[in-house]
Amino acid sequence: MDSLNLYNQIAEKLKKNILDDQYPSGKLPNERELSETFKVSRSTMKKAMDSLVEDGLLFRKARSGTFINLLFKKNYDDYSHQKRGPIGLTKSFSEQGKEISSMILLFEVILPPEEVRKALLLTENDFTYHFKRVRYIDKVAVSIETNYIPIQLFPQLTKDIAKDSIYDYAITEMGISLTNSYVSIFAAPSNEEDQKELQLTPCEPVTVTEEIVFTDTGIPFEYTIVRNHYKKFTYNTSVSSLK
Repeated sequence: MDSLNLYNQIAEKLKKNILDDQYPSGKLPNERELSETFKVSRSTMKKAMDSLVEDGLLFRKARSGTFINLLFKKNYDDYSHQKRGPIGLTKSFSEQGKEISSMILLFEVILPPEEVRKALLLTENDFTYHFKRVRYIDKVAVSIETNYIPIQLFPQLTKDIAKDSIYDYAITEMGISLTNSYVSIFAAPSNEEDQKELQLTPCEPVTVTEEIVFTDTGIPFEYTIVRNHYKKFTYNTSVSSLK
């Protein structure tokens, strides 16, 4: 059996183990242990794990190991596209000459819900900023964003900073490198808040995007839920050829 087919087969077996909850802690054994379990060389095991990192199912945290991307796992059946790198609304549209603005609906510090805590690799005692903002393009409301950011990563975050581009501030003022993210997209009925802020009728839906953004060292930086006006949301992606 050639090495290409072998590492692809190992990657599929490892993916099945992950989806079958064989690693409940969310952290994988190291490459040596996995290579012994699957009875392959460490180089083959590394290639298999690299492919799952590229797919978004796994991510590596510097000096800590390899972890399961819980958002990928949660939405695996609905998985469609990967987004190569985090790109915020400001960067996406300001380069097109559009005006981006925000209205803060909520800004607080909380112990996050369990799902968010696990996705951000936090302990039960770790606090996050929790804020919600309406996002406007050329003064037209297009989305409602709910954000969770660990306080330990962004201790100086304020309501005023949250009104602008979080990513730009993190990169230019704090020197944080945001290198990749995982995004899940699905449709949902609009709720009363959507209808009020986005001017939707009760029978009109929203497009929801959930995203985890990672630093260059594999640390989850942000968990975001965005409810988009369905007429003002288009997702474009570049898909590489299948292996």
